[in-house]
Amino acid sequence: MRKVAAVLLGCLVLTGCGASWKGDEVRYKIVSVDNSTPTEMFKIELVGADPKGILDRHSLTPRFQTPGDISGGAAVGDEILCTARQEKGSAFGNSKVKTYLSECKKA
Repeated sequence: MRKVAAVLLGCLVLTGCGASWKGDEVRYKIVSVDNSTPTEMFKIELVGADPKGILDRHSLTPRFQTPGDISGGAAVGDEILCTARQEKGSAFGNSKVKTYLSECKKA
């Protein structure tokens, strides 16, 4: 009985763990400006191959970023570098992958 309890507890712990990934200087290209909302947004797409270890490509590209969040005065056609972080929730919570971009700057 103790073995069964230990196995079940181990499975419970494993399914409850989330995953994460962080990539420094992930390269994006600004492909367009979206003015459909009150806040102007740049549509950005990943440049080149997928970074190693990402959890979900579809959560990484395409993305929308406000011009104020990019240092260096970027415009459509420019490439930018961002720190990207992906997190996947546990089996008990939201298990979707969420991507966060920070420290974006003109390449």
